Amino acid sequence: MLGLGAGLLGLGAVTAGLRPGAAVTGTGSDQNGDLAAVQQDDTDGCAAMSQWDVSLAETTADWNTRSSASRYCSVPCETTEGTALERGQQIRIAADDASGGFPDAVYTIVSTHEGTAVRLTQGGLERIGASDSAAATLGGRAVHPSYDTRELGRYNDEYVEYLVGEDDETTDVFAMAPHGGFVEYGTDFQAERVANLRGDLAWICAGFNDGGGAYSRWHVPSTEINRRSFPLLDGLSDQPGDWAVSFHGYADETVFVGGTASEADRQLVAEEISARIDGVDVVLASGDATDYDGAAPTNILNESAPVGRTIQIEQPSGVRQRQWRAVADGVVSGLETLLE
Repeated sequence: MLGLGAGLLGLGAVTAGLRPGAAVTGTGSDQNGDLAAVQQDDTDGCAAMSQWDVSLAETTADWNTRSSASRYCSVPCETTEGTALERGQQIRIAADDASGGFPDAVYTIVSTHEGTAVRLTQGGLERIGASDSAAATLGGRAVHPSYDTRELGRYNDEYVEYLVGEDDETTDVFAMAPHGGFVEYGTDFQAERVANLRGDLAWICAGFNDGGGAYSRWHVPSTEINRRSFPLLDGLSDQPGDWAVSFHGYADETVFVGGTASEADRQLVAEEISARIDGVDVVLASGDATDYDGAAPTNILNESAPVGRTIQIEQPSGVRQRQWRAVADGVVSGLETLLE
């Protein structure tokens, strides 16, 4: 386990010539006595992440969450009242003197409480090899503060976000891959291909973990992604594209075409994909596939383009590994027709 706070900045397996983000240490107070992060000087040119020294406590709270309760946490009221953190935001937690588990992991703040300790379920503690009452560091964003390419994420076992293309007023198609890297393999390649083929913009997150576990360490459901935890996304306009498409992976054997686009528009995209791939059915997501229909208002996809102009693609692993280009090309072809 890295020293206190190091895991949050993703030192991981740092390769020669790559520098970690500036460390942030200690817990301070602002003029009102509220909890405040203390940042070191950024002497080496790397960005810093706001961090807080905290203690952890096990909870048996029955949170009504979309994913496993081990991916969520409750933070002291003073943490949200005295800082920029808020409920629903993604943060990182790393345990000091951990025994097994990940060096750090992403959690979503599901509630607040009176007290001083950050509360995790037993499974949440086990994710980072922590025990009840352990000392830990809490980081105020999901992604690494200075790594901004897929390569840096891969080399350092990290979770990174990056843009492909330029954010401007002429973006017709905004491509998204919230779960790229080894989280949902191949989806980042697809979003990048769409942006490059169209000359548009893509926002990509890519997560890695040597030996497996990238999904368990980094995955955040699309309906829970908080823009404030992803600075590059937060820096874009509220609706970066006239249309938006998001690429995802799942364990079924069918390609689903969902989103808020009309059935006719989604059918057109589905047919373009189907004409380019082999051995897999391409169907429209419906009420029978609520986890994959991509139509929820809280889905980050549907905050990125007007209602009626979003497409979500769910794909099995075999398609993402061997036919990812064909799927991306089908999406481009379909959207070009819709943009005419």
